[in-house]
Amino acid sequence: MFEHRFYFLRHGETEWNKTHKTQGQLNSQLNATGRGQAERAAEALKNEPIARIVASPLDRVRDTAQVVARFHNVDLTFDDALMECHLGDHQGQPHGPWLAQYWEGRHDPPNGETFADFVERVWAAMVRAAALGPNTLIVAHGGLWRAAHERVRIRPVVLPMPNALPLRIEPTAAEWSVTQLL
Repeated sequence: MFEHRFYFLRHGETEWNKTHKTQGQLNSQLNATGRGQAERAAEALKNEPIARIVASPLDRVRDTAQVVARFHNVDLTFDDALMECHLGDHQGQPHGPWLAQYWEGRHDPPNGETFADFVERVWAAMVRAAALGPNTLIVAHGGLWRAAHERVRIRPVVLPMPNALPLRIEPTAAEWSVTQLL
């Protein structure tokens, strides 16, 4: 399934991350901190053999991916299936106790996506992206990283996923071995 090395990067910080406002699939922009984080991640990745970048189309990810792409002469493509979980009526609202329950599969957001459906959607998208060949960089959301933990053992555990922390992943059939590049 995951046959070769790939990379993962969560988008830089947004004001909504900073104020604990639920983004889900709503668009939000990188703040000044997030733009700086994207620059540092790009610098950390500039000597890595990135062959292609596949990203969520949401602005916070698109902007992060474009900063990284400046250092690599590679295709940058977008996949809607890499978008964050759709949190329905919670989107745009402050985080609440429901969020921890969502990550445990114990809360289905009204008019949103169940955690199980989210895991299936993003796992399939990550498999597709990584299958494009070695050294694919997936730029997406923290929820995708959490979802991956439902499908594979990841060592060391990096949860919650910090904003703009570039990871190199060496997959085997049993687990993903992760190296933090910052």
